[in-house]
Amino acid sequence: MRIDEARLKNFYEEVGAKYPEEEVVYHTLKGRLRKKFVLNFVRGARGRFLDVGCNTGVYLRHYENGNAIGIDLAHSVLKKARERLPRNSANKFYFLVGSAEDLSFLSENSINSYLCSEVLEHVFHSQKVFNGIARVLRPGGRALVTTPNYRKNRPQWVEIGVLKKYEIEGDEYFHSAYRPEEMAGMAQKAGLRVLEQGTLEWEIKYTTKLPVLILWSIRWLNRRTFKSSALESWNQALFERLSGFIYLLGHFTQLEKIFHFFIKEGVRSYVILTK
Repeated sequence: MRIDEARLKNFYEEVGAKYPEEEVVYHTLKGRLRKKFVLNFVRGARGRFLDVGCNTGVYLRHYENGNAIGIDLAHSVLKKARERLPRNSANKFYFLVGSAEDLSFLSENSINSYLCSEVLEHVFHSQKVFNGIARVLRPGGRALVTTPNYRKNRPQWVEIGVLKKYEIEGDEYFHSAYRPEEMAGMAQKAGLRVLEQGTLEWEIKYTTKLPVLILWSIRWLNRRTFKSSALESWNQALFERLSGFIYLLGHFTQLEKIFHFFIKEGVRSYVILTK
């Protein structure tokens, strides 16, 4: 069964309730690199801050320069986001169930800083997201959008994969990707101005070369012999530890500068916009 638009909200309610995304994603190297990049934007933001697709508030809770609004399609993650807010915060945090494709419930020109991280790939009508940014962002405000990058063919329907482990119903869900220039084009069509565009998480392309060979080898052996879930988990943890070690080695020895010369693109795209 494919998770189409009619099933989308129920699907993400279930994912939010069962899948510990924050604990899984941000313990990986690419999750940590992404978080570092996005938090740099969040900490430099000012005024009324909007996080669209805020999930459990992993970025929202770090905002300290004004009131903040978190929007997500799933009430289940908004409840967790509220529970994880920092104590004694001087900010006011508001949480609303809503879609990145339709921000008509917010006033025009009401947002100073806008974040939409890892959401665009999940929506069926991506242009509507940029139209929404143009509608709610104040003149001079800034917005950051991040999403997976791709090289040859744009992905669309993908298998639920690891979500099956958490007993999520369904077989395939919509998960696309966008190149920076494609996002810039949609932003400009909506009347926004592109301040910066590019890719990030380029380090993944050199840090995982050796670990992924080990990962696949042990996985192949395990699936044909032991069929052990414990070994599979250990193998995945080994992959993350090795990738992290190679990243630290390259970073502190400055070898990453040599690698960066040959690696032109990262695995994730971003645009920073204004109006």
